[in-house]
Amino acid sequence: MICIRGAIQAENTKQSIWQETETMLREAIQANDLALEEIVAIQFTATADLDAAYPAVAARKMGITEAALSCVAEMKVVGSLPRCLRMNLWVENGKAQKEAKHVYLGGAAVLRPDLAGGKSFAVAIDGPAGSGKSTVAKQVASDLALIYIDTGAMYRAFSLYCMRLGLSTEQEEAVLPALSDFSMEFRNENGQRRVYLAGEDITQTIRTQQVGQGASNVARYLPVREKLVELQRHMAQGKRVIMDGRDIGTHVLPNAQLKIYLDAALEERAKRRLGELRENGQQATLPEVTAQIAARDDNDKNRQYHPLRQADDAIVIDSTDMTVEEVAAAIEQLAKERM
Repeated sequence: MICIRGAIQAENTKQSIWQETETMLREAIQANDLALEEIVAIQFTATADLDAAYPAVAARKMGITEAALSCVAEMKVVGSLPRCLRMNLWVENGKAQKEAKHVYLGGAAVLRPDLAGGKSFAVAIDGPAGSGKSTVAKQVASDLALIYIDTGAMYRAFSLYCMRLGLSTEQEEAVLPALSDFSMEFRNENGQRRVYLAGEDITQTIRTQQVGQGASNVARYLPVREKLVELQRHMAQGKRVIMDGRDIGTHVLPNAQLKIYLDAALEERAKRRLGELRENGQQATLPEVTAQIAARDDNDKNRQYHPLRQADDAIVIDSTDMTVEEVAAAIEQLAKERM
């Protein structure tokens, strides 16, 4: 009898836990050329932040009905990988333990980088507010089947969280206590990436100018950046991702295979942001938005920790006179050449 080990990350929803458990199981079965009847038992463990469903349910749905299944809590260790599912899969197939092929997938690849393989690929897009980073990144992610990680949404979510607690984002000592209880997640719903805070869909709520300025404020504080950067790196580890922000290529993913610095003229960026605000039913004028974006540029470029700047090996794209489709096509061509 041999034991095949595996790990993967999931969001704390029934759908995600079952889906990622199935992904882990199918990868192990395929990698080890297993028949379901060879599986004797599976022990699943989950970190304390995954309590929406039993992972064993996914195994039963796959037709693993004869094996003994159990679900237990993972030991809590400070600094350990969050939202992690692990498994020990016992098999009776006549092979030696040294022949077992273990599977550490997605963000869980950080647990065993020696087993993760060379499947990862990262595109890092940096640039100022309104340059089109998020819109383009979503398009490229869709076209190239990459996972889109919206780092800006993470800072905006924390900004909103602080505001709802009545904390001033302009005072570091005021917001730092909120880090210990802050929790957010991305969910894929009907083909769209949604942002959730304490179970609430805040995808549109975080797109206001006030929340955006708050995000720029909290992004200046090193403890905030350290916590969110750690989450971002775990999300990207071992995966094919595209990530946009202010310091992705310079700090978060310094080894990304493709780095883009996306820029545009201030007036053009203000026009784009004004259009977004009006689409969301918010009232603003072009001079107001221009001033706000200029202030945010100054904040982002001059903050003490990991300011906005072009990475030395980044390719600059000026999107002032380009459509989203044109920018996406240019990035996709560069990505295909490096994959």
